[in-house]
Amino acid sequence: MDKAFDLSLLAAELGRHGLRPLSERLEGAETGPVVDPYTIDRAVDRYRKGKRTLEAVCGEYGVVHDRAHDAGADALAAVRVACALAERYGEVAGLELWDLHRKQVGWYAHWAADFQSWLRRKGTPDAVVDGGWPLREAGAVVG
Repeated sequence: MDKAFDLSLLAAELGRHGLRPLSERLEGAETGPVVDPYTIDRAVDRYRKGKRTLEAVCGEYGVVHDRAHDAGADALAAVRVACALAERYGEVAGLELWDLHRKQVGWYAHWAADFQSWLRRKGTPDAVVDGGWPLREAGAVVG
């Protein structure tokens, strides 16, 4: 459900196997549009208590997810969560894909800055949270 993680992992695996990098495959094009239910959920329901795992978010949005940690079932559940988000939040559903993509860039950067600030206040003064989305730099730290 966390597309920044998924795409960054894909980019790292391409590199590990000596394959052409994701950035070259896109030939300078912007990565996207990407729909990331994790990023959208954190932005539209910012103060909801509880975990934001796929299982927890499925419960929040009434999505049945029978085979957790099965890649295909997880992907399908993430798509269903994205649809449920659009049904619940008209402001999300009303966006064109590229507009939603650009909103997510900002939402993720805002979340990362807030999380970094929180980590620093809680005793990790040198904490750095990469606000890049949908691709993170190799070796980036994210909570």
